[in-house]
Amino acid sequence: MDVIFSKYAKSELEDAACYYEMEYIGLGERFKTEVKKAAIRISI
Repeated sequence: MDVIFSKYAKSELEDAACYYEMEYIGLGERFKTEVKKAAIRISI
């Protein structure tokens, strides 16, 4: 099963990742990676 994010959800994810990246370099990418892992776990 695929997990589909709405345009709004994708925008919120990018905004959050940008915020985390400003707080600590690399944290935004780590955040997005963890969201993707969680989406995969949910879809199984």
